[in-house]
Amino acid sequence: MEAEPFPELKIKPADFLNKLDGRSKCSKCDRSRKFYCYTCYLPVPEIKGRVPKVKLPIKVDIIKHPSEVDGKSTAVHAGVLAPDDVTIYTYPCIPDYDKDKVVVVFPCETSVSVDQLVRRDTNNPSKCESGLKRAAPSNDEQTDLIPNKIAKVDYVGNDEKRCSNGKPENTASGNGLCQNATSSVESDAQKANCLIERVVFIDSTWNQCKSICNDERLKGLQCVELKSEKTKFWRHQKNNPATYLSTIEAIYYFMREFHQQFVDQAYTAQYDNLLFFFNFMYKKIRNLYDGGDNLKAYKSRREKAKEKS
Repeated sequence: MEAEPFPELKIKPADFLNKLDGRSKCSKCDRSRKFYCYTCYLPVPEIKGRVPKVKLPIKVDIIKHPSEVDGKSTAVHAGVLAPDDVTIYTYPCIPDYDKDKVVVVFPCETSVSVDQLVRRDTNNPSKCESGLKRAAPSNDEQTDLIPNKIAKVDYVGNDEKRCSNGKPENTASGNGLCQNATSSVESDAQKANCLIERVVFIDSTWNQCKSICNDERLKGLQCVELKSEKTKFWRHQKNNPATYLSTIEAIYYFMREFHQQFVDQAYTAQYDNLLFFFNFMYKKIRNLYDGGDNLKAYKSRREKAKEKS
């Protein structure tokens, strides 16, 4: 493991997390937590206001496998760090998606790169009223370090929108219902009436995710693959290549590519802090395991690299 996993990124220093003494009660559910609540997607009260808040250029839905352990899931990082733009569902709860406006990040035979997706949509301009380029978030929206607040979804009377299975479910919007995620904070893609308005990520082990991706409600969504990045994750995934990323890594790298292709503004580290907790935990594990080189995940990747060479 490298001393600095992301030396080129501008990630806020997280040394203050090491000063937390023991566990704390979540301000919402009163459960005992360390750093953040993985049920309510809130930082513990002692660090409220010190954790960065990230504004994303497109809305994110995360479909979490029910067997995925919340405390170990990196998807929770997105819910804590980008609460206005991220909604987390537990499978089999899946919203009803407009297949022309939603993509899913998952490697498969029909997956395309973000660049190929842009070229495909450019050849079909009738689906995007304003074209693919649109205004970027303001600097205030991108970099303000303010206390996290979960975006609310408005409901009137009995007009509650539920998933296709009709069952209520806790989500990152904090309202206790599983619904089509429509945050009160519009994404830049929505404001521009762009074709792609939402991106879906599957949070599970790679062996579990196929059952979710084969669900009828996700069939027909264009798959997007991130082929050029390698994971820094310390969790071992047997027989999978280094390009299979953890959930928070996949969200970060997708946002980088999406920004480069869709946003009329140079990238200036707007989404780097998505890796705030990941970067902190990576370094903590490296220290706990004497550099981490003997961790099974890293030993496996080194062996595969030798085989290829």
